[in-house]
Amino acid sequence: METLFRQSCEVIKEAGKALKNSQVPFTRAENKEELMTQFQAANVFSTHLIREGLLTIAPDIPWSDAEFDTTRQKDPALGRMYWVCDAIDGAIHFLQGFSPWCISLVLIADGIPAFSIIYDPVRDELFTAIRGKGAWLNGEKLAVNIRNSIQEAILATAHPNQPQKEKKEASLLLSSLERILPRAGAVRMLGPSSLQLAYVAAGRLDAFWEYGNDVYDWLAGALMVEEAGGKVQSIEGQAFSIETNTGVLAGNEWLVGLLEEELPVEWDIFSCKM
Repeated sequence: METLFRQSCEVIKEAGKALKNSQVPFTRAENKEELMTQFQAANVFSTHLIREGLLTIAPDIPWSDAEFDTTRQKDPALGRMYWVCDAIDGAIHFLQGFSPWCISLVLIADGIPAFSIIYDPVRDELFTAIRGKGAWLNGEKLAVNIRNSIQEAILATAHPNQPQKEKKEASLLLSSLERILPRAGAVRMLGPSSLQLAYVAAGRLDAFWEYGNDVYDWLAGALMVEEAGGKVQSIEGQAFSIETNTGVLAGNEWLVGLLEEELPVEWDIFSCKM
């Protein structure tokens, strides 16, 4: 497994560097249609490099195409082991020529992440985690921060990709910001969810929360937080897994407990609390 892990890191680094050096658009899109065309071209480029690289080192491990299909994400036909990859997380940043953006990769084995990789090509930062063995940034061991007060904490969150369609998630985010923003040390939205979770594992952020069902965006970083001594759960307080479909909350155990009490959940939208 460790040989496969090391080889996978090289595949992701090579893809990230190629993406950075050859695919950032020279001209900015004038509308959403052009932006989508640019994204599709870059995403196909990155996906092809990663898939071909992984096929070379592990031809028997399949690739999940279900990033945007939450039903297929749990398809047992994928088998005991399979790859979960986001070839460009933070695509708007990438297409607009600023950072952060990254590539994330997870090897799922028996329904849980065995190892994960998140690579930021702009900063040349490789975040990694192996279940039961720890998490690292460019080889240095990671540990979550120990701040235990919301007032002192540096927090981060993310908005829905399509707020006009994901109205419930957008409402929950706005409600959570209304509660948390006046009390927190600081709150940021940095873009890619996977990288923000990696920043929690590295102690750069104290906690991260996000509403929605984008579990494929969370798997890589969630393992890193856990392996860095932190806690990851659903917004409602349930154990995090590939079945999580309402939102994610990650940080040190004390801070996660405090935020769980403050963050609104779905039924709060219709309650007098709001």
